[in-house]
Amino acid sequence: MTDRPGPWWKQRVGRFTAYWPTRLPGIRFLAGGTLTHLVPNRAVGNHHGAAARAAAHLALDEIGRSIARKHRPEELECARQRLTLAVSPWHSPDARPGLWLSARLTLRLPRKDADRAQGHQDALREVELRLEQDQLRLQELARAVCTDRETARLWWLERHLDDLSSLDWASFRNTILPLAGASATDSTQTERLAHTLLYIWEQLDSEPGRQARFIATAHTLFEQMGWPDGFPWPSPSEAPKPVTSSPATIPFATEDEQ
Repeated sequence: MTDRPGPWWKQRVGRFTAYWPTRLPGIRFLAGGTLTHLVPNRAVGNHHGAAARAAAHLALDEIGRSIARKHRPEELECARQRLTLAVSPWHSPDARPGLWLSARLTLRLPRKDADRAQGHQDALREVELRLEQDQLRLQELARAVCTDRETARLWWLERHLDDLSSLDWASFRNTILPLAGASATDSTQTERLAHTLLYIWEQLDSEPGRQARFIATAHTLFEQMGWPDGFPWPSPSEAPKPVTSSPATIPFATEDEQ
């Protein structure tokens, strides 16, 4: 196939305008310029000339649409250059043998479509920014929770400062606290001991005088073992003074001794 047919064909030049869809639904490119097609001498002056003109318009429209729909509105310049490379040289579309055409087109984005495209870009940026912020918050949460449990408690409290009535420590213990620190469970040795002591203290509190006798016994035990008694014991008003008996004759108080 040659670059163009022989000189015995007649050129016909006409205006061409068309809207072509972009890759973004609802937004279109506007193409405008001149379309030149070649008509055999035998077609000049009869209905074959009109048919050749219609075929040229349809062929150019198909080429332009196939290029435009692959590009987003912000890719206008890329679509313009590809369109120029496709339609500027003389060529004969494969689907229409015998038809030769060439076009000089300008591709642009109308103002209304440009505004829509800008709105889409703004909405897209807002979504991307929100996703990025959510990702940063998740990373912050992971750092806060996984560092230590005291930091996790402060983080949980800060999240509810605006509405302290919604502060639910049960949910914190069940969902957040197991993730804090190096341990993945709430059953560490220290916590088990703390729960045991808390249980003992609650039991001692069930009857008057029990806590005072327990503290007095604990003071004596620390003294006999030679341990420094730096524990912050409560100071109930009824607590007796520590007993100074020998280790072999330490009298353990019973419930009847009240």
